[in-house]
Amino acid sequence: MENLNCKIENADIIGRINGDFGKWQLRTVLLIFLCKIPSAWFMACIIFTAPAPRDGEFFCHPSSKVLNTRTQEKFERMLDFNKTAWVRMLHPVQIDGGGFEKIDFCNIYSDSHQVSEQYFHSISQITEDWNTPERNDSEIVPCDRFYHHTDYVSLVTDYNLVCSKDILISSTQSFHLFGVLTGGLVATYLLKHFSPKSVMLFGMITQIFCGNMTGLVNTYELHVFFRCLSAICCCQMYTAGSMIFSDITSGKPKTIVTTLFESFWSVGVILLPVLARFVQSWSHLYMAISWPTIVLIILWRWIPNSPRWLVARGRIDEARDILIESAIVNDRKHVLPSNLEYLLRQQAYNMQNEPPPAGWWTLWKGPKAIRHMICVHICWSIYIITYYGMLLNIRAYSREHLEINTMIAGLCEILGVFCGLLLILYTRRKWLYTGLFNVIAGLIAYSAWLIPLDMETDLRVVLLMCSSMVSKIAISSTLSILTTCTTELVGSEKKKICGFSTIVYARMWLLGGPFIGATIVYGQLIPQTAFSTMSIIGGVISTLISSPRTIATSVKHSNLPKEIYPEIYTIKNFDSLNTGDKCKV
Repeated sequence: MENLNCKIENADIIGRINGDFGKWQLRTVLLIFLCKIPSAWFMACIIFTAPAPRDGEFFCHPSSKVLNTRTQEKFERMLDFNKTAWVRMLHPVQIDGGGFEKIDFCNIYSDSHQVSEQYFHSISQITEDWNTPERNDSEIVPCDRFYHHTDYVSLVTDYNLVCSKDILISSTQSFHLFGVLTGGLVATYLLKHFSPKSVMLFGMITQIFCGNMTGLVNTYELHVFFRCLSAICCCQMYTAGSMIFSDITSGKPKTIVTTLFESFWSVGVILLPVLARFVQSWSHLYMAISWPTIVLIILWRWIPNSPRWLVARGRIDEARDILIESAIVNDRKHVLPSNLEYLLRQQAYNMQNEPPPAGWWTLWKGPKAIRHMICVHICWSIYIITYYGMLLNIRAYSREHLEINTMIAGLCEILGVFCGLLLILYTRRKWLYTGLFNVIAGLIAYSAWLIPLDMETDLRVVLLMCSSMVSKIAISSTLSILTTCTTELVGSEKKKICGFSTIVYARMWLLGGPFIGATIVYGQLIPQTAFSTMSIIGGVISTLISSPRTIATSVKHSNLPKEIYPEIYTIKNFDSLNTGDKCKV
């Protein structure tokens, strides 16, 4: 009996009381999953806050002699009658490869302002038909200031983010991603000193403030600053939340929950166009995605703290109350031992005396370790870039279909998550299958080059979406596998540092992702081709990874192997255990 007592003291009393999954875990998981929705809104809102301008929505700003307080009304009436003629008087017209006329909105004729001033003041009546005056079209110069003629107030209109400044749209997205990177590091530090539930609340409150400030500031520099802070706040919310649900679930349910966590990010993507439809400016959209977090603050009281975090820091009374609530809600009161407090103190003692965590260099030691670590780090960086890049790239297809395309992209992401979950649960060669899936999907995405340019616009958009969304599904499935199965490649003592290393490495590369989308200036299909190529390369690399079947490595309910200590798994009555001090040695 003495031998058995010593083994039991090392058992996981928290996991035994909570069980794998129950109503209590379900409630907690769903509440934590909601934190992913505002995170998706802040990440993907650039689709609607900086939509690509249509032809004629911006052109070179008229001189002060044309556009002033006295002539403002006359100028607006002229645009209503014949804006195209005015634009063609300012900007050169080019012939593209397909033989179509294309106005160069970024450049003007050198004498445009003089000609427009003379013509504007010479006409006495604004009519639909008017003649373009004679001009010198031999010299073309860049326009240094633009006039925006559109109903929707966006980042583009407020900060003149067109032509040479178009790259600043990608920069604001990169600042958001820098916030995601920084937020993960900050959350990791905070979780060493503050409970996950407290970190979640702090992220929620600060996200409301920073999110609103992002939409209220009137300079580009302040906008990107507060956008970065908003990303840090969002990252704290879901990082702390993932720690909680990872601690209170185990076995197959834990695998499923971890995989499905990302699907609520896609739910946020689907809901974003609904919010965008009811606002008329980018600043209002930021307020619309910031204030709903108040609902999360209200629901926060029903999210429990992490019992393991509490026990590890000696806060036994709080952990005991949480476990009792769990047992009551899950109808598991029969597993509560009368000496629960002692067992928790014993587990706290064991946790506080655990050996220090493995160092980063240990990841590269062991059979196949170098190959696996190189491959998984590269795959993380490739698929996190393509995952977000393919979503934001739908701006390139058609502004008229932006809302429905965004919702379709979100649905494809969810479908990809479930494809990844099926591979995780039911196959041993998940890395091989998801790699082949990405290679095939990437080749399908290349087929966009075969779509004729002169095809009817709506049909062309449908075909472009079909070619890219197959790849979107494949990328999403691989990212879900990476999220859930990366730590299977290492031993239990290396799991934490492995997860931290891969995510930080991927987020560092992600900072450059938005600039891949900026290559659209060289052609509509250039970004999609780049993302598809990356997906194919990632698919080939992922086939070089091999790990054990996921569920087979997740069914243990304690830190003690069942095949070595079968008697522990048959004990029903914790009260019968003799917990003497002799086992502490």
